[in-house]
Amino acid sequence: MTGRSIRIFLADGTTTGTRTAELGLSTIKALAFPRALLSQAFGRPEGQKTGVYILIGEDDAVFGQKRIYIGEGDTVINRISAHNRDADKDFWEEVVLFVSKDENLTKAHVRYVEARLISLAKAAKRSSVANGTEPSEQGKLPEPDQVEMEEFITQSRLLLGALGYDIFETAKIQHRLPEKLPPLSIPSAANELPVTPVDPGEFKFSGPHYDATMRVDLDSGQYIVLAESLARISETASLLPTYRNLRAQLLQNGVLVPSDASSFKFSQDYSFNAPTAAAQVVCASSANGRTAWKLSDGRNFADWQEAELPSTAN
Repeated sequence: MTGRSIRIFLADGTTTGTRTAELGLSTIKALAFPRALLSQAFGRPEGQKTGVYILIGEDDAVFGQKRIYIGEGDTVINRISAHNRDADKDFWEEVVLFVSKDENLTKAHVRYVEARLISLAKAAKRSSVANGTEPSEQGKLPEPDQVEMEEFITQSRLLLGALGYDIFETAKIQHRLPEKLPPLSIPSAANELPVTPVDPGEFKFSGPHYDATMRVDLDSGQYIVLAESLARISETASLLPTYRNLRAQLLQNGVLVPSDASSFKFSQDYSFNAPTAAAQVVCASSANGRTAWKLSDGRNFADWQEAELPSTAN
């Protein structure tokens, strides 16, 4: 994956106040601020433009999950201000908005982006989406404009991730390598460039009523449990509360669905930020994911990762 440069500016010098984020060599700009600073946001030039916004808060129905609302507006800060008076959207505590620095976004553009972001958020199943309807974006823009807006959406997701939110991130395996992998080349001198990790293929983790497959995304550093993997229904007392809550969230969002009397099934690929998180969700018990997930040759994740390090680091 090609590297990208993102510049984040803390407007008031704090990490929880007003922040802007810009992508190098791009016209997109994000503005994020807490609801408490809404009045100050009226003085920001970004809010006076046509743009798309995301209201973000906690989901009272599922512990640890975010609730979001996605919208658009000609003068985007006015739409956000209207939501501040809307009792039906009282959940939000922060907003992130996206505009273009070159003033080229039109109402048709942001309606297309709004529809696509709603669809992406629902597909990712990482948050509950408060939008009651899902507008269609098809046929609303000429093809060249659609291509430009798809790039705008890609950039919006990058900026949102840099600001600490993964609500649009779906697990996608970009490539599947053959089972026979080329030998790993270790640099002979300390000043040589680090080795590019070799995709190890699939890790397995199985036991009574669970049987799962995981792949490592070497671009994002995520651990992806593949669709059709089985997770045990019955939770043991040793399962950490964090992962009990995560399992409840995945059930609520339909990522985990009943398979039989003893097992859930993953309805889609789903990414975790650590192998232990993936392992505990799968086996419904305390587990060390670094040793639980194993390759077909018997090596566990920790063994594989250690072998990937240059010899000077071992």
